[in-house]
Amino acid sequence: MTRAVDLFAGWGGFTEGAERVPGVEVLWAANHWPLAVEAHALNHPGTAHSCQDLQQADWTQLPDYELLLASPACQGHSTASQPKRRHYHDALRATAWAVVECAEVTRPETVIVENVPPFASWIFFNNWLNCFELMGYKVSTGLYNCARFGVPQRRRRLVVCASRVGAELPVEPTVPEAAFGSHIQWDAGTWRPIGNASSNVQQRIGDAQDRHGAKCLSQHVTGHKGVGLDEPIRTITKQDQWVVVNDDSYRPLTIREVARAMSFPDTYGWPTGATRSDTIAGLGNAIPPLFAEALIKEVA
Repeated sequence: MTRAVDLFAGWGGFTEGAERVPGVEVLWAANHWPLAVEAHALNHPGTAHSCQDLQQADWTQLPDYELLLASPACQGHSTASQPKRRHYHDALRATAWAVVECAEVTRPETVIVENVPPFASWIFFNNWLNCFELMGYKVSTGLYNCARFGVPQRRRRLVVCASRVGAELPVEPTVPEAAFGSHIQWDAGTWRPIGNASSNVQQRIGDAQDRHGAKCLSQHVTGHKGVGLDEPIRTITKQDQWVVVNDDSYRPLTIREVARAMSFPDTYGWPTGATRSDTIAGLGNAIPPLFAEALIKEVA
């Protein structure tokens, strides 16, 4: 049995992926957002949960374990970060040091860290990697497209593996990208006439239909040209921006469709008190379970 701990566990993508791998059990998960902890506990009641600032954690209180999973805050590294919020993003980037501190105190056999590709451009990234090497870990990194792992979303991620037992990251499969079209709930949601939308929305939807046909996906981003249903949807973020287009009508993606885009199963739930905005933010900040499963299956 491989025992695991999930830091910055959020909505539970890493834990969901880990527990699909035979012989892996997530003992403890933590996050600073109470609603995320509630969502995680709802879906993983057998895991012990902690709601806290992990930069203030007492790592000596963790159970014995072998595999450390972590998705520290990505917003401070993402190209979407706003310069006017620089100090806020500085604080988010600093959360990555909590992973080093946890590893130093608890010395797991293997550490897997997932983040956005610009994480590698962080001014302290090489120093951060060197901390693991100084502790005796062999470190490897990989850039991945989650759509190659069955996730119906073109989501690019950087993964770092630090191992004391020779574990290495998988090679990205050379398979077609997973398409999103089959995950759409055509009989769900409230459809709106395209003709009643603003001129900007009509323009974006028209451009998308010209390129991809009457049924397609569009995003509320200036100049976006849409996505065909035979392709993966593009990166799901914490913003509620995607719509599905059906001939002369359109609607926002349902929350279940967003969850499917992240490869969460239809049995996965969220707290009844969570708003649409909360739930999309929680899903958009998660690691897709299918991708997490592939990483852990190879490494653990």
